[in-house]
Amino acid sequence: MKKNLIYLITILLLPLFSIAQSNDLYVTKGLELYNNKDYNGALGYFTKEIELNPSNAEAYNYEGIIKVQQGDFKAALEIFTKEIAINSNNDIAYSNRAYTKINLNDYKGAIADCDYAISLNPKSTLAYTNRGNAKTKLGDFNSALADYNKILEFDPNNSSAFVNIGNVKLGLQDFKGALENLNQAIKLNDKIPEAYLDRGIAKANLKDYYSAIDDFAKAIELNPQEDMAYYYRGAQKGELNNYNDAITDFSQAISINPKNADAYQARARANFKLGNFGSANDDLSKAIILSPENAEVYFQMAEVKLNMRAYDEAIQNCNKAVSLKNDYAEAYFDRGLAKSYLSDFTGGINDFSRVIILMPKFEEAYYYRAIDRIQINQNALALIDLDKTTAINPDYVNAYYYRAMVYMQANNCAAAIPNLDKAIAGGINLPYAYLMRGAAYTNLKNNTPALADLTKAIELNSSNGNAYFERGRVYFNMNNKVAAKADWVKSAALGNRDAAMMLKYPPTKVKTNPTNNWVVWKK
Repeated sequence: MKKNLIYLITILLLPLFSIAQSNDLYVTKGLELYNNKDYNGALGYFTKEIELNPSNAEAYNYEGIIKVQQGDFKAALEIFTKEIAINSNNDIAYSNRAYTKINLNDYKGAIADCDYAISLNPKSTLAYTNRGNAKTKLGDFNSALADYNKILEFDPNNSSAFVNIGNVKLGLQDFKGALENLNQAIKLNDKIPEAYLDRGIAKANLKDYYSAIDDFAKAIELNPQEDMAYYYRGAQKGELNNYNDAITDFSQAISINPKNADAYQARARANFKLGNFGSANDDLSKAIILSPENAEVYFQMAEVKLNMRAYDEAIQNCNKAVSLKNDYAEAYFDRGLAKSYLSDFTGGINDFSRVIILMPKFEEAYYYRAIDRIQINQNALALIDLDKTTAINPDYVNAYYYRAMVYMQANNCAAAIPNLDKAIAGGINLPYAYLMRGAAYTNLKNNTPALADLTKAIELNSSNGNAYFERGRVYFNMNNKVAAKADWVKSAALGNRDAAMMLKYPPTKVKTNPTNNWVVWKK
């Protein structure tokens, strides 16, 4: 099954409040180093100021900001908490602590801090932004939307609010609405990489792949270290079947962020499309390490193993996928295929039956269950499944071929012929399809089309002894015993025992159905 490569991401636009000048010597020196991006040096001065003046809330604030920028959110949380203890009326301190809580996945705690910040400052852009972000993380999109719209009431040109509104609309699957808001954000400020990233996602969902690629390229231009921009651009290239370029983008995303499990998974998908199963296997192995609870990764690995003919390993990966996601129809389907290839036809039937329960309109599940039923001589049930396959999808020509084969085994040649007509029109297994139809016409004593079909079968596969044997029957029925003998000689030389018997014991009358052991076309 084809999977959608577009994933919703939450862009957290937290403008930490601006660094102003201070009357404190150590704070002033810290600010100077901070503005020169010497964060460790700045941290030392802020820490020194706190040692000398433990009640300096300003120093705690800057120290917390640096910890946030270094990604040490636990330390930042402790620092902002100390700042709040010194000055409990500072709405920005609550907003900054909320930001750290969002990054520590404490979304409810973040909302509580933002609520208090808003009670202190009803026009706090930072508090509404962080509260909206926390609600977005909780999937409460409509409530998040209300927070972002509130910002626009007192700051109608807030480009970040438009970006976040667009992001929420992506979560609501309102891609056209998201596009409108993101266009407005870019109109107000064309230097926000997240705006282009989200707009690209909206366009991708609207299948405007080329324009989406342009937006992701712009996001990369503005922020060359944004791994998700490379990831999404690669995804669109994959949609356009440009798998080699897609792999280049996924590789760049991984080089920036080696823990980007989605990029490994996407690169594996592109390599799979190119037939690079070994590379796909390697990427999925890394994705599993990074995301061991992701059922889809195990399913993809199962598909790779199927194509590598490692059927036991395919089954193991499907087992893991369904253990993580019990209603994973595609994983049951692949497990059914793997079992069928290992000749566990009953096991295959059970898995395909499970797929049918989960996806009653999935024609391939009926088709492959029919194939397994044929293998264990459940032909009546196989016919029911094949009928269901063509009822769902009248163009599923493989089903007509196998339905004809079942009819031939039952010596119902009249029913087999129209099914073979459709199989041949669809180009399915032509050497055997012509052979079967020729044999069916022979049994119905319709010699002219029988002769044409069997001759065609021989043209397509001159080493098929059965085709020569059946044509010999036609010639014999047409009283052309010389031609019949010549075909049976060729058939016997190719290993057909029935032809050898015809030569040894020349018939006076050819049986109408000497064999019903029709060769099953491999899946």
